[in-house]
Amino acid sequence: MPPVSSASRNIKKLTSLWFEKTPYNYLNWRKISKAGRGKSGRIVLWTKSSIKHRLMFPKINYSCRYKQIALISTFRLIPFQNKLVSLLFFSSGSVTYLQAPESFKIFSFIYFPVKSRSSSIKKLYNNPSLFLLAYIKRLSRVSLVELYPGSGIQYVRSAGTSARLTKIDLTNHTGVLRLPSGVRKSFSLYSLASVGPVALKIKKQLTNTKSGFWRNFGLKPRVRGIARNPVDHPHGGRTKSIKYPRTPWGKTTKFK
Repeated sequence: MPPVSSASRNIKKLTSLWFEKTPYNYLNWRKISKAGRGKSGRIVLWTKSSIKHRLMFPKINYSCRYKQIALISTFRLIPFQNKLVSLLFFSSGSVTYLQAPESFKIFSFIYFPVKSRSSSIKKLYNNPSLFLLAYIKRLSRVSLVELYPGSGIQYVRSAGTSARLTKIDLTNHTGVLRLPSGVRKSFSLYSLASVGPVALKIKKQLTNTKSGFWRNFGLKPRVRGIARNPVDHPHGGRTKSIKYPRTPWGKTTKFK
């Protein structure tokens, strides 16, 4: 279908060929849409609506401390979140989903956790995944970081993001990372991290391409309270006769 507007010419659609063909349905979950309603069925959030497409989301395993060899069999794209996850087959027979950094390549072997970046390990496993922070060079870009050993991946998980290892303190066994937000935070040197940014940098190029773009995400238009009727909002039905908008009890809402 040809583009119908200037915005639709910049549409970039991300699709996954193996999205529905993986037989491991027990690794998926279906998101229940509340559509902004509470337990009684009344609308609580007026800016929420039901999700247009009912899709299955993969269960991502963020605590990967397995001393086993894993094979990357396929990649899968999570809808609405634009996260790229990989389906791993371990030598013990277990199967799991893990968020993919940029270094992941399909049909390659990885090892958890890699304790060093020596040449012998690189020959055996040409695509290592996670390292301890103690064995990563200073000023390297890392992602998928644990706060402390065994806590699971908690930081730098968004697509295309990365943090920089700015300081290594061997006395206190901590390392300082500059997060994508600019905040500097200390982590344990025995935490796992991946070298390089998270996969799918193209997420930053995705733009709002049509009027119903956010309706697919379960969001409705947000109407100001002063533009509503008196029965819909405390500010409804008012004009510019009052100086500042006020609550039903006469207190101003503009200044505190």
